[in-house]
Amino acid sequence: MRCLCALLAAAGALSGNPVRAEDAPASPLTVGGAIRFNYVHKSWQDDYRSGFFGLDTARLEVNYDDGRLLGSAQYRYNRFPKGQGGYWQHFLHHGWVGMRFADKSEVHVGLDQNRLGLQPLASNNFYESIAFYAGFEDKYDLGVTWLSRPGPFEWQLGFYPRDGGSYGGGSNTAGASNRYSYNIVPDDDAQGYGTGQRDRERDTLIARAAWHVGPGGRHEVGISGLAGTIDNGRGTDTRRHAVAVHYRGAAGPFKLMLQSLRYRYGTAHGASQTYGGLDPNSFVMLGAFGYPYPVAANGDIHIANVSYDIPGRLGPFGDFKLYNDYSVLRKRTRGYKDSVQNVTGLSFASGKWSFYMDFMLGKHHPYLSPDGGGLASTSAAHDGFTRRINLQAGYYF
Repeated sequence: MRCLCALLAAAGALSGNPVRAEDAPASPLTVGGAIRFNYVHKSWQDDYRSGFFGLDTARLEVNYDDGRLLGSAQYRYNRFPKGQGGYWQHFLHHGWVGMRFADKSEVHVGLDQNRLGLQPLASNNFYESIAFYAGFEDKYDLGVTWLSRPGPFEWQLGFYPRDGGSYGGGSNTAGASNRYSYNIVPDDDAQGYGTGQRDRERDTLIARAAWHVGPGGRHEVGISGLAGTIDNGRGTDTRRHAVAVHYRGAAGPFKLMLQSLRYRYGTAHGASQTYGGLDPNSFVMLGAFGYPYPVAANGDIHIANVSYDIPGRLGPFGDFKLYNDYSVLRKRTRGYKDSVQNVTGLSFASGKWSFYMDFMLGKHHPYLSPDGGGLASTSAAHDGFTRRINLQAGYYF
């Protein structure tokens, strides 16, 4: 790029019309990435009373946009310390190509984000919301997405015949779960629950509409729905559905996010495809980041997030945001207890560095307690709230 700018400047000088470097057209291709580190403390982890520190993610990203043709791809590598499982993995986060039309609408083909509910995220904190761990936030599948032009009314429509697929990881990970997005996946005998379930998501259709109202469109109200099939690996397809309503609004530095989502997974599991004596059709196996876990087959997810943008700077630091993100999974199965996640935190930045300071409180949650199966049935031994502290620093380039 420096060479190109120099040549343009030289050509302008020879022609008698100097061209400033800042006037040179920007390249439609950009390459970037990030490397992130975490300190984590878990209240239930006696082996690491002082917590632990290590690499979280290294990633490489490529974007292209010349006004008409566009695309984006990102690949990630994770290596977690022993306190976090002591494993590594790599996967394609997303990868798609697309076209922008004269009315500013777009079509994307490839591994792209599911537009369901609040977008692009239903959270402010680093670990997102319970919707993420149930497969309804920050999720990417393989297919075609149509996005309307920007405006007071917007809509998106996507069809995804397949999920994002599985990639590579260490010998202590479950192969089908080496991915970023939480999908319904085949269980694993060694690193999972040994249920013998072999489900996979297929033919997912998602439609979303949102209205932006008020001065500057500061209030957004939306509705979205999902329909798809579950291939159980035994020649039987069943149905799955979800519907969500959401609101996003701002009043000065205060911002609010609200969402309610109901989902239902129809299953056709055999009597032996279970664990712990549970009804085999009362849960499905979801997997990502190396491991699968059971999630209630029917439930409601409610999200309520509030944040405050703190003005000003403190030395080299700025973009301060204080937030509290609350989410709950209410399972519509008798005997299955609610899963709760609350995150109070602060995010800020300095140049290319980004920071999160999160205090997490929850129960019946595989990332917030020793209750690995907590998003489905759970033991009374895990009824109390547990805590997790996460301090993260990331360098983005």
